[in-house]
Amino acid sequence: MANVVKRVSVHGFTEYLRAVEEYSNSSLHMYALFTGALDDQGKSWCPDCVKADPVIEEATKSLPECSCIITAYIDRPTWKDPKKQQLQKISRPPVDVHSNSHQTWD
Repeated sequence: MANVVKRVSVHGFTEYLRAVEEYSNSSLHMYALFTGALDDQGKSWCPDCVKADPVIEEATKSLPECSCIITAYIDRPTWKDPKKQQLQKISRPPVDVHSNSHQTWD
């Protein structure tokens, strides 16, 4: 059976928290991906995110069945603002986290 991955895209940390709340009681394996927001032409402001995207996409192929990836697109000013307490533990994008265990993907 092919692995089934639900993808949820949100913009900003507040929307991310809402999505986590919405799916937290499901039986899905939850993953979070924090990445640079896209501009009007679909390009990220974050060169590391652009470089990592194909690697991340490949990694999703080995996720457990019934997984959910919540991709949070964060704008550059938010990443760069040291006062954004909710992003304190995230050093720089892209960051992926297994939400059920709070560990990064292998």
